[in-house]
Amino acid sequence: MRSKKIWAAILTAVMSVSVLAGCGGSGESSSQTSEPAAVEETEMIGADVEATTELTDNTINVGYGTAIDSLTPFRSATARNAPYLDILYERLAVRDSNNEYQPYAAKSWETTDNGYTYDLEIWDNISDSQGNAITAADIVWFIQEAKNRGLITNFSKVESVEQTGDYTLQIKFSDNRVGVFETLMEDTFVVSQAAFEASADEFATSCVSTSPYVCTEFVPSASLTFERRDDYWQDIANMPECVRPIQKTVNYQIITEASQMGIALETGTIDVAIDIAASTGAQFVDQTDAYTVNLQDGAQGWQVFFSGAENSILAENEALRQAICYAIDADGLVQGLCSGYGTPMWDVCAPRLIGFLDKWKDEDYYTYDVEKAQQLIEESGYNGETLTLLSSSSATASTLGQLIQNYLDAVGIKVELNAVDMALYTATRLDGTQYDMVLGTVGGTYLSDVWSLRFDPAAYEAGDATSRNDQELADLLYSTWTNEGYTDENIDEVHTYIKDSAYGYGLVNPQVFTIWRNDLGMVKAVTGGINNYVMPSACQFTRE
Repeated sequence: MRSKKIWAAILTAVMSVSVLAGCGGSGESSSQTSEPAAVEETEMIGADVEATTELTDNTINVGYGTAIDSLTPFRSATARNAPYLDILYERLAVRDSNNEYQPYAAKSWETTDNGYTYDLEIWDNISDSQGNAITAADIVWFIQEAKNRGLITNFSKVESVEQTGDYTLQIKFSDNRVGVFETLMEDTFVVSQAAFEASADEFATSCVSTSPYVCTEFVPSASLTFERRDDYWQDIANMPECVRPIQKTVNYQIITEASQMGIALETGTIDVAIDIAASTGAQFVDQTDAYTVNLQDGAQGWQVFFSGAENSILAENEALRQAICYAIDADGLVQGLCSGYGTPMWDVCAPRLIGFLDKWKDEDYYTYDVEKAQQLIEESGYNGETLTLLSSSSATASTLGQLIQNYLDAVGIKVELNAVDMALYTATRLDGTQYDMVLGTVGGTYLSDVWSLRFDPAAYEAGDATSRNDQELADLLYSTWTNEGYTDENIDEVHTYIKDSAYGYGLVNPQVFTIWRNDLGMVKAVTGGINNYVMPSACQFTRE
């Protein structure tokens, strides 16, 4: 009876938070106690339409919710999956809709020692919008500079990089961890060293790129305008379909509020909304005469990670960490955060990552259990201390933080929310001394990517991304880093260790809504990139 009363209180809190967050229509769905809506990916329109090489004079207006405040190519992992980055800079390789890597600025690559060393060739005619010719020296410089700056941890795995010819280079890694090379190919932007060093602000406000598009206007955290180059270096037939510059002009509007994104779509201010929150996206599902809604499984999901720093009471208190996991109702989060369009998670990694084992879906992954949570709280010795939950101040993160606060309050755990702007969140999220719990959306290609980003004790100065040093987990992690070691058995061991230790907990995996107006006349919606988003510049549509 007690758990039912607590559940009723949580439902009331969920509805309240949804209303405060402007989640149109989510208040009603969050009051349901039935099973959450099943996630079924919709077939992409025009999937069987042949790729085109015909360029148009069309303009397409796109809404997206994640902003950048600088155009610099040296950036952290924040917003690395933003679709506009794929036309702001060229990458060495790009992921297609099948999650396979296609050569982009790179022409070919090979390894002869099972992934420790790669020999890479780039195209011999690459040039940027100012006419600077790109050679292997520019690629070597970028990789070395990215490693020195340390903004993306993957570059730290590069042992050496050297030019071997005008258009060839060799990259050696400190280990042959699965996915390291592929991720490096995605995160290496192709820019001229001379052009970058001539910039007064390191391309912060205006960049020179080899991309088929030039960014002609940039308003930090607000908008980006791209115009197709007339002097682009590559034959379009040699390009991966997802980065072909079919549309002449692409305007990105950064709209962080989901309700405002919906209004922009309704009024025609934007033609396409990419990754719009379910609370707003759900309103368009039944309006098939005016809009097309594409639904896909999320590539990242939301996780909570627990501090391993000495100043946090959670660092050595496994029972309290487990209690927190049991106290959170994942199905309730699907309703309260996603309006039913999403799934619980079965690991800190989303199921789309390479290596995820379907058998985990049949395991008990901290199924909501108030009595179990309260039993563990008693065992933990928790004495009413206030825990700090760090998140960004985005609407979705803030809503999720409030929901978790309500769940934990219901079992007697006090939580203080610390929702900060993205700059401060980025600066503190990897420092376990700054929080007891931190919300994140961590993605990648392989399970080992995400696990290592958060749990490798050698990744950061103070330990892992939560300031924890667990060598036993490290040894398990390292066993999955090689192609030979990336086995179901080794993967399952890491999963089980993280789950049982409750170092992190996968909360909810929202379904990704991409919506476009039917008056756009979409013939083929092309997807690709890190998160397999719709790539508006490469889509085919009939509206002039």
